[in-house]
Amino acid sequence: MTSNPPDLVILEEIPFTVDEKGFFELLKIRPGSRHAAELADIFNEARTAARPKAAFAVAPVDDKSDDTVSIAGVRFKSRILAVNLKDANVAYPFIATCGQELEKWSSHMSGTLHSFWADTIKLLALGCAMGHLEAYLKERLGSAALSTMNPGSLEDWPLTEQKPLFGIIGGGAEKIGVSLTERMVLLPLKSVSGIHFISEEGFTNCRLCPRQHCDLRREAYEPALYTVRYGCG
Repeated sequence: MTSNPPDLVILEEIPFTVDEKGFFELLKIRPGSRHAAELADIFNEARTAARPKAAFAVAPVDDKSDDTVSIAGVRFKSRILAVNLKDANVAYPFIATCGQELEKWSSHMSGTLHSFWADTIKLLALGCAMGHLEAYLKERLGSAALSTMNPGSLEDWPLTEQKPLFGIIGGGAEKIGVSLTERMVLLPLKSVSGIHFISEEGFTNCRLCPRQHCDLRREAYEPALYTVRYGCG
């Protein structure tokens, strides 16, 4: 099945809204300590360079089966994605990134400690991009409940599914400076791809992910959910 090209939205003017005091607390650097001045200089450089970005498509959900779903004429294989989109007519495939500007800036860091600080800053910039994208969609969609799935976060939807996702977004990835390698790695590394969708039942990858001691966990693991909701077992 073929579809008309989906509408593409590019979000480039995303502010780097990271509180300096909170950043120091995150890295456990005390004001007035020997590392505080170095970190302040690096943070100010990063704040000047940072240009987080995002791109997303407004894409029709064309066709669904038990374990596949077609979005804008592009087929994805995932039982969980198919079930999550069973009542959806539209999905929002996206890519968000810290931006090539920060990536280039961080490449000049020397030493393990400064490189770690820069890496943390890039992760926070990615968080700004993702948060801005979610806020933009929620404003556009009103009170609708927004959920997300990311290729590679669950065994049922592997990292290789990033390739068809990039196919939907098309030139949007290039416009925000993100590329996909043959090994399915996003560049810059602090980038993420996924699909936002409306779901009254709600969904997060965490509920189906058994990994312990994850700093990014947002909800508890629910092993029974595989069988109860998705018929996997």
